[in-house]
Amino acid sequence: MTTLDLAPLVSRAATLVVGRDGEECVIGRAELGRYLAVPEPGAVFVEALRSGASLAAATAAASEAAGEEVDGEDFILTLAEEGLLDDVDPATSTGRQRAIRWIEGVRPETAARLFGRVAWAGYLAAALFSVGVLVGRPELRPTFEAAWFLADPVLSLLWSGVVLMVLDALHEMWHWLAARAIGVPAVFRVSYRSLFLVFETDVSQIATVPRRRRYGVFLAGMAFEGVVLAVALALRLLYRADLAGVPPWLDRVAAMVVLGVCFSLAWQCGAVFLRSDMYAVLANALRCHNLYRATWLTVKDRLVGLRAGEADEFAAVDPYERRVAGRFAVGYLVGMLGVTWMFLQLTAPALLAMAVWLVHNLAEGDVGSATFWECVAAVGYLVALYGLPPLLALRERRLRREGRLA
Repeated sequence: MTTLDLAPLVSRAATLVVGRDGEECVIGRAELGRYLAVPEPGAVFVEALRSGASLAAATAAASEAAGEEVDGEDFILTLAEEGLLDDVDPATSTGRQRAIRWIEGVRPETAARLFGRVAWAGYLAAALFSVGVLVGRPELRPTFEAAWFLADPVLSLLWSGVVLMVLDALHEMWHWLAARAIGVPAVFRVSYRSLFLVFETDVSQIATVPRRRRYGVFLAGMAFEGVVLAVALALRLLYRADLAGVPPWLDRVAAMVVLGVCFSLAWQCGAVFLRSDMYAVLANALRCHNLYRATWLTVKDRLVGLRAGEADEFAAVDPYERRVAGRFAVGYLVGMLGVTWMFLQLTAPALLAMAVWLVHNLAEGDVGSATFWECVAAVGYLVALYGLPPLLALRERRLRREGRLA
């Protein structure tokens, strides 16, 4: 018998949430952002504690579900080892408990109107309309010339960056609202994907929701972008038909939006190796809990080896998920090499040419000219776009090492 005082641990175990999806059971602590797949007796044990049962009564209920004797104390200690029963330290919290008033004020039933059958029918209609226009009207298909929708290329870069950043934020807000619609709190944060700065919605608490109900949350952002694409294409059609008085400048803006949204949708579908929306759909369909992390550990193990803590973490991964990660690792590695190649061959030369132009104009020091301040704004934009990802990578690595980020 252990001499450890289990009372505080049992009290925390009674706050765990339980999610069921067929034979799969998941328990977790929302405020810690940690979840663990357990067999049915484990879920029964936690549910008994949540209902107010004693440790002995919960152990008896779990034993009945298992058909054999279960050691309740040992299970409590296992949960503690997994970090599910840790204290919440406000000084080191990652912010999962922080309420965002403007979004928390949206009632689930209000958000649900955006993701009911009628709404999804509208999203589908928008997608079909967009596909029809892009197939039937080749002149409205996205081209890279549309990125320069203003006479001044620097202003085009800055304004397109602002517009697409707003659309990206709204994309994530739609994930947020979709999660709200099914009663799952979410956390919005700025993160990175490889070399790119991105907005990200953390919906880790969706682990306690049946898998079939998760797809709407994962696809919500793309559904929103489908509507944006349909509206932009409709404006371009109205301009060409000389209807509704659409001005030429709005047609050019719409063309830029079409280019940006089409690129974003293609990215979400193709960049599964960078945790895109379709990665979430794929991982959910494959019934994996953290395929990306398992894949990263697989690749690192094969290429350079794992540290002691990482080796223990990898050993604890479910065998099925390790097998899936082993196959997914090939696509992950090819994709990362492809992104690196694109950056070196396409992005880096373009950035170098722009840097030369910016330095030349800034060196002249004509602070009274519009060009000078355009260059200052462009430098700030580029520094944020390409300087923040490595800083965020270092921060997330530190948080993960401290056990504050999954």
